[in-house]
Amino acid sequence: MANEIIELLKNGSKPKILIVQPSRMGDIIFALPAVTQIKKTYPNVHISWIADERCADIIKDNPLIDNLIVFDRRHITLSYLKKMYKLLRAEKFDLSIDFHGLFKSAFIVKMAGAKYKLASSSTNGMRELSWLFSKEIKPESVNTHCIERHLAVAKYLGCPVDTDNLEYSLHVDEKYINEVKEILKKENVNLDKKIVLVHPGGGWISRRWQSDKFAQTIDLINENYDVTVMLIGGKEGGASEKGLDEEIISLSKTKKIVNLTGKLTLKQLMAIFKLASLFLANEAGPMHIATALKVPAVAILGPTDAKRTGPFKGNTTVIQKKVPCQPCRNRTCTKVDCMKLVSIEDVFCEISKKLS
Repeated sequence: MANEIIELLKNGSKPKILIVQPSRMGDIIFALPAVTQIKKTYPNVHISWIADERCADIIKDNPLIDNLIVFDRRHITLSYLKKMYKLLRAEKFDLSIDFHGLFKSAFIVKMAGAKYKLASSSTNGMRELSWLFSKEIKPESVNTHCIERHLAVAKYLGCPVDTDNLEYSLHVDEKYINEVKEILKKENVNLDKKIVLVHPGGGWISRRWQSDKFAQTIDLINENYDVTVMLIGGKEGGASEKGLDEEIISLSKTKKIVNLTGKLTLKQLMAIFKLASLFLANEAGPMHIATALKVPAVAILGPTDAKRTGPFKGNTTVIQKKVPCQPCRNRTCTKVDCMKLVSIEDVFCEISKKLS
């Protein structure tokens, strides 16, 4: 089948590809290098990408993408699904690529009805019967990073793959950078100073470093460097992210923190990284965006396997302590020894290296 698809991509008249990776910031970032390689190898292809309304802005206006299809989870009804079915079928896709590997993406693949259907092994292989709908392209090793798993599909399609010169092709329009500058001016931020962004949240409670340690680390940064520290994140993010900003500010002694929590759109979040000199965060979507944009970053990881889902390449330093129960997928673990073992000294040492 590979030769048939490659022939189509090489010589077909504007072959149509549907990228199925609908949700989560990090997952969309992980798929971008593979899509980049496909587009570079076959510039004549027409690429559509279907994404949730939560994450669609990450790839909106990206030159890689010819057609962004927004799947709005908030309005799922039988009528909505019928309209989506007609929309997808009308495109007459030649190839669909499932980078998600779950029932949701398999359902979209089925609706789209492309002639050829491929899928990556994603983070943990294809699950929830998704393997029934697409041909799974497995990586050379089961222990490879999710990005490399996706790149296995690009390689299957005849694309050159070089992880040492990885391209995320994450696009940030200048207008959003200007919007962010206006927001910072209203916050009385001196744009001549270095900006240190801090994201203390994240979808899993077990992935979060303690608030008091974030506060003490921010105090150390303010005491030792002439920078502006800013908190970013969602006001009502996953797993009770709400209130983390107030807690950290209340625990800080210096109180020199600009709080942008809940004040930035996703496009503006991407743009503010273009102004940052350093990013400190737990493993979550914003960390993967920072890595893709090559922002100097320090990532605090706990329960997950950094080799499979951690920041990949970029300018990110990972801090992670090993414990016997690791890796795990316990999102609500209360013991969290893996996070508690990460000290303020560990983190500030890496921050100092970046800021120096």
